[in-house]
Amino acid sequence: MGLLLSALTACTEAEPAPAAPPSPSAVRSPASSSSPKPPEVGPARPLGAARIVADDAKLVEALRGSDVFPTGEAAPTTSEAAVVRRRRPVGTGDVVWMPDANTYCLVSIREQGSDRQCFELAARRKPQGYVHVGRSSPHGVSDQAEPHEMWLTVSVVENSRGPFAFVGGTPKHATSVQEATVKFPSGRTMTFLTYEFPEAVSIPMDAEICNVGRAICFNAFKPSAEGA
Repeated sequence: MGLLLSALTACTEAEPAPAAPPSPSAVRSPASSSSPKPPEVGPARPLGAARIVADDAKLVEALRGSDVFPTGEAAPTTSEAAVVRRRRPVGTGDVVWMPDANTYCLVSIREQGSDRQCFELAARRKPQGYVHVGRSSPHGVSDQAEPHEMWLTVSVVENSRGPFAFVGGTPKHATSVQEATVKFPSGRTMTFLTYEFPEAVSIPMDAEICNVGRAICFNAFKPSAEGA
């Protein structure tokens, strides 16, 4: 009996221990289709007339000297900022830039002050023709040529060519659509559009902005939800 127990014990000890189940961190699951895309390499650079040039020195000075940037946050560099509109007097206007692939910002500089708006784009969006319309912002900083308070709107269109203009109904005394395009190293383009209209002006229900051939059209005054 002693020899039999010893033999059974030896056989039991010789059997390999069952493998431990893999830890959750070691289990590799297929990538989810809803996983966010990795951040795009930037920054985006302005194209054509949107580039800051020597004649924009006063505008750059006003941008850097404005109080719209929180402590510790620097103004965009001149190679990242795009000028949508150069106004009179020299040193005033509208400047846009993209801090990252899914955020765009506008600083409007007027004689009496500056204002800043930033908006979040949808993390997942169609590759061409995506549109985001920002909220209109009032400006009690109008000049003599525009004596009433103006409401400024900024929109962005992705990977679509302009020029863009109002079609259908246009708010009375609204400015023409101003454009500036930036381009990422990947080739992706974002075209920014700004337009203003005086306070207390009714907005036509059919006020749209379209590009040539109406390939892209959108409601000019219906703000998009943040991140949508």
